[in-house]
Amino acid sequence: MSYDFIMMKPRAEVMEIETMEDLGEHTLLPQEPSVLVEALSSLFPELDWQKETDGWFGSLEGGDTWYEFRIGAEPDYAWSVCTPDGAKSRSLVPIICDRLGLLAFD
Repeated sequence: MSYDFIMMKPRAEVMEIETMEDLGEHTLLPQEPSVLVEALSSLFPELDWQKETDGWFGSLEGGDTWYEFRIGAEPDYAWSVCTPDGAKSRSLVPIICDRLGLLAFD
């Protein structure tokens, strides 16, 4: 089992996202896969990427648990970070959000 986070980038003019109905093209920006892979690689140089037919798969052994990154082949409004269900902390998710200006929904 895994615990998944959906990662999204809000538009600059969006002040609050309070409900799932607030999520959509009017509040989120599409994210370019190659830009995401490059940004995540800069944050975590040890991140191991594999190019797949449907996008990118990355894996990383963080200090607190393992992480898997799934980014589609085309620009999209969301991508995912997966961690083990029983992990006590997931310290890299807030770092990613802070550095890349993202929101994480679980």
